[in-house]
Amino acid sequence: MSGWAELLAAVGACLLIVYLPGALLGRALCLSWRTALGAAPAASAGILGALAALAPVLDLRWNLVTTALSLAQILVLAVGATILAQQLSARLHPRTGSPAAAARSGRDVLALPPLLGARPALSLLCIGAAVAIALSPILLALGSPSSILQRWDTLFHLSAVQFVRSGGDGSSLHLAAVADPHWRPGVYPAAFHDIAALVPFAPVPVVLNASVIALAIVPWVHGIAFLARVLWPRLAWAPTAAALAAALAPAVPLNLWIHLSPIPNLVAFGMLPGVLGMLVLAFRALRVRRTPLRTELVAPLVVAAAGAAGLALTHPNVLAMASLLVAAGALADLLGRRGAGLRRWSLLWIPALALAPMIALRLLPGASVTTTFDGGLAVPGWTGAGELLLGLLTVWPMALGMLVWALAYLGIWAQARRGSWPLLAWAVVVGVLYFDAAVDSPLRLSDMWYRGQDRISMAVTLVACLLVVPGLAHLARLLRGRGMRWLRPLGAALAILAVLASIPARWDYAELNLDLDRRDRPRFFDTEELAMLESIAPTMDRDLTVLANPFSGGAHLYGISGQSVRWASAGVNPDAAEGALMDAALRADRDPQACRALREAGIGYVYTDSRPYHRGGSFARVDQVPSSLGRVIGSTPHSMMIEVDCSEG
Repeated sequence: MSGWAELLAAVGACLLIVYLPGALLGRALCLSWRTALGAAPAASAGILGALAALAPVLDLRWNLVTTALSLAQILVLAVGATILAQQLSARLHPRTGSPAAAARSGRDVLALPPLLGARPALSLLCIGAAVAIALSPILLALGSPSSILQRWDTLFHLSAVQFVRSGGDGSSLHLAAVADPHWRPGVYPAAFHDIAALVPFAPVPVVLNASVIALAIVPWVHGIAFLARVLWPRLAWAPTAAALAAALAPAVPLNLWIHLSPIPNLVAFGMLPGVLGMLVLAFRALRVRRTPLRTELVAPLVVAAAGAAGLALTHPNVLAMASLLVAAGALADLLGRRGAGLRRWSLLWIPALALAPMIALRLLPGASVTTTFDGGLAVPGWTGAGELLLGLLTVWPMALGMLVWALAYLGIWAQARRGSWPLLAWAVVVGVLYFDAAVDSPLRLSDMWYRGQDRISMAVTLVACLLVVPGLAHLARLLRGRGMRWLRPLGAALAILAVLASIPARWDYAELNLDLDRRDRPRFFDTEELAMLESIAPTMDRDLTVLANPFSGGAHLYGISGQSVRWASAGVNPDAAEGALMDAALRADRDPQACRALREAGIGYVYTDSRPYHRGGSFARVDQVPSSLGRVIGSTPHSMMIEVDCSEG
């Protein structure tokens, strides 16, 4: 199988893994396929992440066989619980009327029109073209399916997928071992890595690229289309319009992958719209004056709960964002309704309850990792306001973003005129968070998102893509009412030109972090160095460990081939023992005792690089080890792999 065919197969396998469990759970709870698929990726992440955490407790390896057997048991239990709940509900609250009327009464809250309207083929063609425009520059800049993105976080996630796949341990309680110099277990959300590790056949670098491409595009575009269908069930074109905006907008999960590589964060944000759609359905069921504990309430709540768990196990700060948006949207909806009387006030517990996950996350011991982070890019207040108001967000700013924002502003006006406030409340929440992050406000409202505009920009884009729908509807009414229908084809032509004009900008942004041979950007390795590493990897002893600066290409050997390395993440903090090991490597060519210390620690190779991603720091000593330590088994003009030889001592 060729490299690109391998990538395509891995994308398909990843989508099957991430959609099937959640969709089957929804069907087991009597949801339609259309509704069940909406939040399926997040629900699958919750199921798979929980199973992966349970597997080590039961002394099971995390693999496809374990997953399939566990899912079969869960589905049997879900079907049984659904049948039992239906029988219990029928006895406690008998329905009147014909069976057909009862069935319609139980499903009308969850009934959704077709996702892509009357012309699904045309909608799919347009969405596919939009995705191709967004993805093609990235694939061209990638060059090879196994190419490795040159960003700080990529090394950790490459190593983490290898850790789960080769070690059979996908527990979120253990994955932080990848960032520990002694590989001690620690807590890190592992749902993404659990899913990627299940993708068969392809090598880990291909699997990582395929999994990110699949999970950054499909759940995001599909989820926003699903959420648009839930919000505007009578607008046949709403999901298609929202999906097109979601595929083409600049600050989306796919582009954030190349921009910064916070992979679990962007994957979780991609799953967020589907969870929000399911929660909106559950909220509608609560507002209806019906007996609770029926399918229209229980089913979406169960799927949404699994989806919330999936967000938490992929990246908890996305669950915090969901918590804020649900609370703000529910409060705005309840307070904005007229004549609801006591029914409205009796549901005010919903916004309060929605905030519970965020409060809980803030109180967790590990929350300080994000809340004390100060590494975000701070800009002046006028710059932050300009980014937010013009649509030139920090992730890949381009003119196309301004077009999306223009339609979103029309949507804000249309929603305000109708007295529909939830989306406007969402816009206020994400706007305040973005500005707080942009200026590094002392209020620290955005500290759960690392005080970074990049992550929050995905939530801003989510709201903007939804506001495009009422914006387009309002624009159509304006043009129709003034006899200016001739402006429609002109507007469509201008939009197409703006989309096509974004392609060169996308290429430039992608190349910044994908072209291995650029010297104006930090690089872990260049093309020649990567080829050297791939050529020597099969000849190396897997029982011996590589001592390499984690900012060098040598540290990637664990993710590339499974070769043991001492430090498999750029986030490793060396302790005194690690410092002593580096000092021993510096003396080992002339000090037999130091050389023996290396071998006793399992070190069989030392990798040096004069052009690492980050110069200086604690690990710089490794790059000063002389070639006289042993036999050089691979080299480039700026790097070499030394096989440690203590025979002379």
